[in-house]
Amino acid sequence: MAEGASDRAVELVMDAGQTLLENGGEVFRVQQTMEIMAASLGVQDFHVYVLTNGIFASAHRPGQDASSLLRHVPTVSTHLGRVEAVNELSRELAAGKLDMAQAEQRLQAARALPRVGPRVETLACIAGSAGFTYLFGGTLADMPVAAVAGLLESLVCQYFGRHGINRMFTDIAAAFCCTVWAIAVQAVVPAVSANAAIIGALMVLTPGVALTMGVRDILNGDYLSGSIRLLDALFIAGSIAGGVVLGWILARGLGVAV
Repeated sequence: MAEGASDRAVELVMDAGQTLLENGGEVFRVQQTMEIMAASLGVQDFHVYVLTNGIFASAHRPGQDASSLLRHVPTVSTHLGRVEAVNELSRELAAGKLDMAQAEQRLQAARALPRVGPRVETLACIAGSAGFTYLFGGTLADMPVAAVAGLLESLVCQYFGRHGINRMFTDIAAAFCCTVWAIAVQAVVPAVSANAAIIGALMVLTPGVALTMGVRDILNGDYLSGSIRLLDALFIAGSIAGGVVLGWILARGLGVAV
């Protein structure tokens, strides 16, 4: 492989790995996909080590020393459409159906897939909060309260997200608003259970994906990546709990029976 083609191939593999990692791909699958793509593109002596927030790779270029590459992935969200698009790209590349130019175009298209709009996200939070409240033993009277709490959480998360505020502070504020709202409604309408509404609404904030992927990374032997994900899930859970506690403290301070 010519030097220019080798550089393009390595950059393509790194871009694909970064796309997978920053959109919720599992660490071992990111590493496996990058190795398959590198082999399919003829990259020699390709080695890669993937963490939850970074990719380290090295490759041998003909006639030159091995080159090392690093990609920092500071934030990770979930977009399974992009993950599936890159996985399909790697499968077609391994089958010999794509050349370099076609693969680059397909990767650009995968990275450009749009995310869910704020309205759809808000609707999902509302429906999810109401549904979880019912699943956890809430009544039909508790579901509208939880739905409004989910709306408040979504609005807080979107506002803080636009201003680049840390995830932990965002979760504290969202849980606080949810708790204050539910307690206030219970104070006016005693038939409403603030506990059920709060629990249901908080489910949309819980770090279930991070927790699950952390455990899976550890089971796959990626102890460092798994520990990072579990620690992230622990901090998020603590932030949610802190927001709820602040809400209860405020309610008691105002003399509201909780």
